[in-house]
Amino acid sequence: MRFRFEPILNLRKHHEDSCRTQLYKEETKLIKIQEEINAWNSNKEHQQKKVKAMSVGIIKPDILACSSECLEYIRQKQIETKNRKIVQEEQRNIARELLIDARKEKKTMEKLKEQFIAREEKRMMDLEQKKIDEVAVNQFHRDKG
Repeated sequence: MRFRFEPILNLRKHHEDSCRTQLYKEETKLIKIQEEINAWNSNKEHQQKKVKAMSVGIIKPDILACSSECLEYIRQKQIETKNRKIVQEEQRNIARELLIDARKEKKTMEKLKEQFIAREEKRMMDLEQKKIDEVAVNQFHRDKG
């Protein structure tokens, strides 16, 4: 009693594992991008506080201009990072869909295997019952004769 599609089932299990690993990698990348966004937000707040502090008292235009350029750079980096996050979210969603499909394929093969095992067990039980019936008939004829 050997399930002839066992190699395919094993391949599908392996494929599911690799899809799960890929989803984990994509989610990790997304977490890192979110941490980067948080860092840029923190930098922006810090820089805004510095600009606000420099705006009181004696104002030095060159330092204020430099700080404004720094703020603009941070804003640009925030936009770039948010765009990367959108792309990464899409990559994560694709990896999630691939994992779902891989699980469905594996489940299908597992159900086929379960059905095969059930059929084989029934066939074996039928053979066993046939042998028991044969022994009973032979015993009956021996006792009668």
